Amino acid sequence: MSISADTIAALFIDAHSRGQQFEARTDPAPATAQDAYAVQDSVFAALYPRQRAGAWKVGGPGPDVAPTAAPIPAASLHASPARVPARGLHMIGIEAEIAFRLGRDLPPRAAAYGEDDIAAAVTEVLVTIELCDTRLANWKDTTALWRLADFQLNAALVIGSGSKEWRAIDFSRQRAQLWINGALDKEATGVHPYGNPIRLLPWLAAHCAARCGGLRAGDIITTGTWTGMQFVAPGAQVIARFPGIGEASVTLNP
Repeated sequence: MSISADTIAALFIDAHSRGQQFEARTDPAPATAQDAYAVQDSVFAALYPRQRAGAWKVGGPGPDVAPTAAPIPAASLHASPARVPARGLHMIGIEAEIAFRLGRDLPPRAAAYGEDDIAAAVTEVLVTIELCDTRLANWKDTTALWRLADFQLNAALVIGSGSKEWRAIDFSRQRAQLWINGALDKEATGVHPYGNPIRLLPWLAAHCAARCGGLRAGDIITTGTWTGMQFVAPGAQVIARFPGIGEASVTLNP
């Protein structure tokens, strides 16, 4: 017998309040992405009452599959160079990502936003490090919808430097580097599944228009990992570097 989105949300809210994880059953689970988003909204409202997201994460395997999204609260945004406590994290996953900052609102409207509309709203591209954690003790064995309900495993976002000349960037040739404790751990070139990550933003604009009244000026949108999810221990020093764009750094305080 399936359980409701409200019941699933209560499990996450309790896990957050106790700083603990729980075992998610693979069946029943959130039945659809909309169920997972309903869980996100309920948990966000309970943890951050009367607040709106300061950033969004969006991503997907490629243009033939619908992306997914999760809100990131302002309290989870950190300016690089950042020091973030590792205590309380059940795992420390790190991802090197490209994000975009909006300079104008993208409210609901009758006509869908196209790439040109989005480009006109973007003021700069930024290098970010996403810190990943989960309330799911068995997250590797759960369905993707459980992980989506858990804010797509987001714990925090470190915001680094960037460039306002983002239109001149050829993302198909862009290099990405992930440095851990002074050593180059991962390097990749042109690996974003959408080619240009800004192609995710029209979908997100439509998603947020229907879900929360739209995106707003100042919102930061991070668009998925270029280096996979790597795991580090407390005390690690991490740098994400996109040559020609910028870098972000974080130390995970023990």
